[in-house]
Amino acid sequence: MSVSAVKIKVTIAQPFVIAGTPFSITTTIENAHEETIDILEFMYHIPYQMQWIHDEKYNAEFGRMDTIPWYKKIIQTAPWKKTIQPPGQSMRYANLQVEDQPVFSVLSGESTSYSFNAIVTKWLFISGSELVFPGRVKYRYNGMIHYAPFEVQLILRPPLLANSLGALMGSILGNIARSLKDQGAIFLQNITIEFVATSVLASILAIIAVVYSSRRSSESQPILTVEDFFGGLIIGFMIGYLGNSFFQKVVPL
Repeated sequence: MSVSAVKIKVTIAQPFVIAGTPFSITTTIENAHEETIDILEFMYHIPYQMQWIHDEKYNAEFGRMDTIPWYKKIIQTAPWKKTIQPPGQSMRYANLQVEDQPVFSVLSGESTSYSFNAIVTKWLFISGSELVFPGRVKYRYNGMIHYAPFEVQLILRPPLLANSLGALMGSILGNIARSLKDQGAIFLQNITIEFVATSVLASILAIIAVVYSSRRSSESQPILTVEDFFGGLIIGFMIGYLGNSFFQKVVPL
């Protein structure tokens, strides 16, 4: 049997990753060799957009948070924020005390898995994309060291908050543009309560339109599909500039 007979499968806990929210990456190894193999190391070449979370530090910080009064937890930083590693730092899981000591032993025909948590922290201006980065499993079979490469693929999406903030800003800019078109420079000298009221209305409609669009598929959405901050900015601007008529095209009533 081939000495490279290990099957590696990488899975993400959800269909796509939301930037700004921690997620898990699980690597499953199936031993198709005729004898037991010793897994010595998992290595992940993390891209610069991502940061991995140190499990031991996270567990310690989470335990500390569990011991403090509830009213102090309100102002505490989330545990993962104190335990993330620098952007793009490779992630290595191995026996750090004794080199080439196995972290798992897998019998022939059986499988094992390893999981770790990561996050994409820069979420506001990020666009939907696919991240692909390499990994490698180091193992020992019949006394010889072997390496099995694999790829991690994940679909990245911005959070709804980023799209909504874009819509909020766009609606205000659209309302300003419409007021300048209708009133010219006089508008800048005499901003009335009416402008504030129309800006609030446009902001509400823009956020509703973004939330509605995020729940619709690209096939059923006739106007625009909001996929990031700038998509929300465009929808918000159009609603602020064109008013309720454009909102009804985005959200049929």
